[in-house]
Amino acid sequence: MATPPPAKLRPSTEETRIRIMLAAERLFGEQGIESVALRAICTAAKQRNTFSVQYHFGDRIGLLQAIFEYREAQLDAMREALLLQGREHDHLGDIRWLLRACFYPNFRHFIENDGLPYIRLHFQYLANLRPRGILHPVDYPSPCSVHLREVVRRMKRKLSFLTGEQFDMRLEAVGSMFLGAIMQHAARPPEAAVHYPTLFENLLEMMAAAMTVPPWDFSQED
Repeated sequence: MATPPPAKLRPSTEETRIRIMLAAERLFGEQGIESVALRAICTAAKQRNTFSVQYHFGDRIGLLQAIFEYREAQLDAMREALLLQGREHDHLGDIRWLLRACFYPNFRHFIENDGLPYIRLHFQYLANLRPRGILHPVDYPSPCSVHLREVVRRMKRKLSFLTGEQFDMRLEAVGSMFLGAIMQHAARPPEAAVHYPTLFENLLEMMAAAMTVPPWDFSQED
């Protein structure tokens, strides 16, 4: 009697969720977070059920926040190492080191893990959804953003001459600058490729300058 073929195992719920998140991350970054049909995400994730997004994440914003939680948990482990290194070398009072701890994990994910989709998605979020109050894990006590929140708190203390509104505006602006520069240079043809470590250090200098410049005194205007 012939042995029947082994039964195909259904992917676990977590595997399915990750497959959907990765498909959404790519499509959101390429087409815009609000422009992609949820059914298109299901198709890209090879889901037969066209309501898989709603089943696993509730809605579009629930899916976006799940992507943030998934990615920021990976990045926050690198931020922990950078904070530890900063403590050992007394760098935590240096705004450049704090900006490095904030942004270098994103840069490293980009260069080591083909991480352009998350860069694009994050840029779309900062440009279109964050201004409307859609939260990022840095905004609430998520376990995936413990070290990111510490970095931001230290930067706020370092830049105490800024109001809270000024600080938030600057950090979001330099974040958009960083992400936009990565996308711009990633689009260059191979013959015009840049030296990415140099790119990061140049961006770090520009971000530090933008964060630390004294606020304009409008009372001096005519």
